[in-house]
Amino acid sequence: MSDTYRVQESELTRFCREVFAACDLSPEHAAALADTLVQGELHGLGSHGVSRLLPTYVQRLQRGGINPRPRMRVLSRRGTTGVVDGDDGPGAVVGHYAMDLVLEMAREHGSGWVAARNSTHFGAAFLYARRAVAEGMIGYCTTAAIPIVLPYGGRAPALGTNPICFAIPGGERGDLILDMATSVVARGKIQLAVLERKDIPLGWAVDHDGNPTTSAVEGAKGYLLPMGAYKGYGLAAIVEVFSSVLSGAAVAAEIGAMFSDMDKPQGMGHFFGALDVSGFLPIDEFRERMDRLIEYIKSTPRAEGVEEILVAGEPEARKAALYRVEGIPLAEDVVSAIQQVAADLGVEPLQVICETGPEGMPEL
Repeated sequence: MSDTYRVQESELTRFCREVFAACDLSPEHAAALADTLVQGELHGLGSHGVSRLLPTYVQRLQRGGINPRPRMRVLSRRGTTGVVDGDDGPGAVVGHYAMDLVLEMAREHGSGWVAARNSTHFGAAFLYARRAVAEGMIGYCTTAAIPIVLPYGGRAPALGTNPICFAIPGGERGDLILDMATSVVARGKIQLAVLERKDIPLGWAVDHDGNPTTSAVEGAKGYLLPMGAYKGYGLAAIVEVFSSVLSGAAVAAEIGAMFSDMDKPQGMGHFFGALDVSGFLPIDEFRERMDRLIEYIKSTPRAEGVEEILVAGEPEARKAALYRVEGIPLAEDVVSAIQQVAADLGVEPLQVICETGPEGMPEL
């Protein structure tokens, strides 16, 4: 059995910042990209954390697929709407630049809506949408992705996983954050299963010939399925409109591959929004009403064997709280891969603790 390791949030952040600084990112941009990966891992989203993305980001930065020194700019701004050009920079850097503009607009006008073009993979969507929550606003975020999902009734991929996220401020019961792929599952979860040598549930993906599979390896070579059949497919198309068509970015098959053609930009598009709650209700009243809604949902009768009804964002928030105390778990193969990145770049290795040393006792 492979060992499992734990790493503290602060150490993983230090490591990622040094890695990206060694790839010629400015300190500010290295910190933004590092935080994106660490927060993904901290919230239990290894598919959007160092487990899957750090080595790929490094290769793309080194070979030109991601511009380490982007000159981002606002192409247009009119009232509550705008478009930004990311100059092929890291998606996390472009995303926060666009979200800065969104929040500036929302503070002035009550809402802000910004489309981004010429960007790259930006990690987990909730990291951008939740910034609005801190200011008493509802956050919104979508992104396009390379086509790996079958359209309903099709046998060749047409659209990406095309996630959509809403982040809504709550009260004592916590915020409501829905961040989901429009496919049954994010592609990264299948690729993470490959790294961890695990099978995947039936219904996540089909192999390259269109046959249902539980093999992560075959699923990674094949295609994903839309969630809810035609409903997920329809949502994915809407996300493509906001993220790609409206932004002027590459559309569907025009988006550059992420895990191959490392020297080619992706031309990816995203969409960000924020809505000031105080334009409708005083924020304290809104939070109280949100608490009542969440309490109502959680108090409904549970199905047999279910201990608790959870709301969107709750599992991730609990995992983050746990991992901040116990450390973030990383599989042995993941640790080996990122330590090799450190060695190649001359960066101090990641300091981890092995949980499965002799007789099951933790060891350094």
